Amino acid sequence: MADGTGEAGAAIYNPFVLFLYDFWVLYLSNTWAWGCPTQSVLRPFFHKHLKRRHLDIGVGTGSYLQNLPPTMQLTLMDLNPNALNEAKHRAGLPSTSCVQHDVMHDLPGGIAAGGFDSISVYYLFHCMPGPVTEKTKLIGRLAPCLNEQDGVLYGATILGKGVQHNWFGRYLMSLYNGKGVFGNLGDGPEDFEDALNASFDDVETEIVGRVLLFAASKPKRKTKMDAAVSSRKRV
Repeated sequence: MADGTGEAGAAIYNPFVLFLYDFWVLYLSNTWAWGCPTQSVLRPFFHKHLKRRHLDIGVGTGSYLQNLPPTMQLTLMDLNPNALNEAKHRAGLPSTSCVQHDVMHDLPGGIAAGGFDSISVYYLFHCMPGPVTEKTKLIGRLAPCLNEQDGVLYGATILGKGVQHNWFGRYLMSLYNGKGVFGNLGDGPEDFEDALNASFDDVETEIVGRVLLFAASKPKRKTKMDAAVSSRKRV
């Protein structure tokens, strides 16, 4: 992961892995390794915050996107084209837009233009490389992409610090971090809470098992003074 991209974490999602993903990750691992069941916790949390104009980042197989109302305006963003194709198929909405992009870099113009009612980042951060302070900068980049009235950024991430992993979780953490699929050994709940509070006025977090659930709304807007300081730093 020395290049600072998410390519190793994304590359594992080939067609065969995607075929096994729902059973291995959404049922077996979430229930027995991470202690955060998909059906009773993760799926209801996802749909609780889902709104009409939605951006889903790090799409997996698109399992959470099934049975959406036809009025949804859905945008999918992921580094892996296999995952994008599978998620679009699962969603079944002809108007779905797909954006292949590495979130470790600046957001593409169409995404940065904003106006989304909701943005989900499910199981994204623990797959991103580098120190958590670098990964959570994505939160600040996503905040302006939401509408100011009631836009919400929400997600779930497996923690490496501040929780007690069982033997199954410790094995998977060692395996996945060793292969570069995960990059979360230094990820603690306070790291995400600090980043969320820096960009949003309304933040809710909860730890279920070894997973941090979060939802943030009322994005803070930069003042003219903030923008001027940021501009000088870039120069």
